[in-house]
Amino acid sequence: MNSNFLFDPKKIDAVVLSHAHIDHSGNLPTLIKQGFKGKIYCTKPTIELLTVMLEDSAKIQLQDAQYLRKRFQEDIEPLYSKADVIQTMKRMVGFDYGEKFEVEPGIEVVFYDAGHVLGSAQVLLTVTEGKKKRRIAFTGDYGRKNMPILNDPYQISSADVLITESTYAEHLHDSFKYVFEEMEWVVKDVVGRGGKIIVPGFSLERTQEMVYVLHKLYLEKKIPAVPIFVDSPLSTKISQVFMKNVNYYDDQSFKDFLGRAKSPFSFKNLTYITSVNDSKKLNNYNGSCIIISASGMCTAGRIVHHLKHNIEDPRNLILVIGYMAKGTLGRRIVEQKRKVKIMGSYYNLKADVLAMNEFSAHGDKLELMNNIKNIKNLKQIFIVHGEEQATIVMKNNIKEELKFQGEVIAPKLGQEIEIN
Repeated sequence: MNSNFLFDPKKIDAVVLSHAHIDHSGNLPTLIKQGFKGKIYCTKPTIELLTVMLEDSAKIQLQDAQYLRKRFQEDIEPLYSKADVIQTMKRMVGFDYGEKFEVEPGIEVVFYDAGHVLGSAQVLLTVTEGKKKRRIAFTGDYGRKNMPILNDPYQISSADVLITESTYAEHLHDSFKYVFEEMEWVVKDVVGRGGKIIVPGFSLERTQEMVYVLHKLYLEKKIPAVPIFVDSPLSTKISQVFMKNVNYYDDQSFKDFLGRAKSPFSFKNLTYITSVNDSKKLNNYNGSCIIISASGMCTAGRIVHHLKHNIEDPRNLILVIGYMAKGTLGRRIVEQKRKVKIMGSYYNLKADVLAMNEFSAHGDKLELMNNIKNIKNLKQIFIVHGEEQATIVMKNNIKEELKFQGEVIAPKLGQEIEIN
């Protein structure tokens, strides 16, 4: 259960947060609720994103608790409330990339661009104990080169210890340069047969990248002027945060849009939908359209309703642009199960399914390995944030391909390890 920490929150001095994705930030209000009194350090855009994301998360906690109470007739409370989120936001302290700050005496931190999502950071800690200094690097979620909107990940040059993610340690992604050509073909094909494109969109980054691509194709007249709906109040709010933080975009984004005073996330054929009534109207929409809706893994939210109404029509396409964890509806769709369970009922999967891993915001095997190879003086490497097979593959690759002579550890849940 997320309410049971393996430590006493009252004894934690500070939190250093890499980025705003809910799998990294979503339990901070619980930490506050259970007695954490310190500050939470992150980048400035991360604070802006969490202002809307944690409030949305608290709303989901309440809805889940109400559903479970009704179904099981038990006294089930939400993990946290909006009041806990307000208290959490009061503890946030924001910094820019490259700005040094001290979280505790003898612990200096610098954030570097991770190239994963807006405001995402790699964390470099310099820990001083007496005359001994150790540099500890944490990748957070490590991004990719040559992706739209954001800069490439910063290369940390030297550290004693590395904590690295391993999400795609056994995969190679297709280059993003092929996305525009493939998306052009997909849109023309589905529109040509009178179908709809249903996109499970992660509200942070993936939705904005998808809109960016469609906007560029639209401006170049490479796709028909098909209506595009972003049906997610959270995605709408996050896109507004993106529009405010243009200084975090890469040079290509400025060249494509901002140099012409155009927002990448707003154009004629695009409609942002927030109201429930407008969302329901899409269920009866006549003709082709593109619907981008959350949640990305199809575990909750409006995407579930859109899948329910469109999954059995062979003219339609479910376009997967993000990672689908085991046990999720999204994973079962990617695996193209013949029947899938949606909101308690089974539906035949007759719509086409296409997964475009080019959109992945995580570095693949080569990108993760190149990052490690270019960090000098490493003595210990800890592998986290990946399924078991991925961590095994990464550990073997570090030892066999990089010929790393130091210690490589994939920690178990609850394991305590002393850093050399």
